[in-house]
Amino acid sequence: MNSFKFNKSDYTFILIYFAGASIWLLYRWNVENYTSFEMITGLPGFIIKNLLLLYIFKWLINEYLVVRKNYVVFILLAFVAWEVVGFLDMWRDYYTAEPSWKLPSFGVMLVDNFYRSAADSVMLVGIILGKKYYENKLDYARLESAQKDLELKVLRSQYDPHFLYNSLNTIDALVEYSPKEKVKEYISHLAALYRYLIHTKDEEVVSLHDELGLARNYFYLIETRFENDYCFKIMEKEEPEANYLPNGALLTVLENVVKHNEASEGNTITTQIVIEKKAVRIVNTLSKKEVSAESMGTGIKNLKKRYELLSDRNVAIEATEHNYTVILPLLNLVK
Repeated sequence: MNSFKFNKSDYTFILIYFAGASIWLLYRWNVENYTSFEMITGLPGFIIKNLLLLYIFKWLINEYLVVRKNYVVFILLAFVAWEVVGFLDMWRDYYTAEPSWKLPSFGVMLVDNFYRSAADSVMLVGIILGKKYYENKLDYARLESAQKDLELKVLRSQYDPHFLYNSLNTIDALVEYSPKEKVKEYISHLAALYRYLIHTKDEEVVSLHDELGLARNYFYLIETRFENDYCFKIMEKEEPEANYLPNGALLTVLENVVKHNEASEGNTITTQIVIEKKAVRIVNTLSKKEVSAESMGTGIKNLKKRYELLSDRNVAIEATEHNYTVILPLLNLVK
């Protein structure tokens, strides 16, 4: 899902690379008796040329290797990029060289332009790609660890025996005081919730539609158990651009609401799930007891970490005196 993007350490490395390369070039040009004017114009030309190629290759990698997986087009466009940038650098060299030199033939120029660009850019692009490769390997290892933690959390915490125990107690009460149909409906929702958890336990991301279906089953279980203490609503404001969430993300936030808010007499805890263009906004009213954003448990912290590993978007928290809001960015899958 992550595309090839530069982070802070990448920019630091690029800066160090150009600093070292500049020192080496100035020394080399001095040994080769370049004029001051050639050095003054050549150094910015070198930096601009390589930065331009670096960002061109960043775009080509994202577009034709990550997204489209069209390797032939990638190679062809890479060759064109080297030739065009090399041609521009050749004209810079031509107008700044002292003494001036004669332009080569077209065939020689084609070869020279290629090596003008490729020789300089391959080292920088190659090192950056190597760095990103090992960073992605580390991220993948962290993601696997986070996924295993999520599975354990599903079994031991979020949907732990206490949740099942309370649900069975609710069934016991329903059997004694409620119609048969009510009991069957409750059992059906409970079974659907656990069936979903079992079927998706190996998935990193799931569709928004599936997460909302899971949430509706959870609504029913909580509203049946606590009656008027909790009220849940789903509101679709506009058609979302993306349609995926980390597995269990929505349920993590909803259970957070129930865990940290106790309804008092005449004070129903209301939760609204608002589907927006780029995110899902979960807004709940707060109970009278004070609950800060920092004390909302490990569920939200783990969810933030999973977003960091899965995408470049972050979970946002907005807390006021009366409401607590969690904003879950919607994700796109890169195929």
